[in-house]
Amino acid sequence: MLNTDPSNRPSYRRPAKNSKFLMALIIVGTIIVALQYTSAALFSTEQTSLLWGMLTGLVIGGFIFGWLTPPWR
Repeated sequence: MLNTDPSNRPSYRRPAKNSKFLMALIIVGTIIVALQYTSAALFSTEQTSLLWGMLTGLVIGGFIFGWLTPPWR
């Protein structure tokens, strides 16, 4: 039977959940950024800001696109 009530429509949107691959990228990125401040730096010091930018972009983009969910939900 057809549902004519527009306020009672089923939602076809998938609930956001944490992407395991994105979480792995964020963890690896955090480790690489942390290593930049030790004697075992993997990249030159000029690239530290690039690494911070990539890490920040992964986290913010994950929340914007729904690949990450806030832990307090």
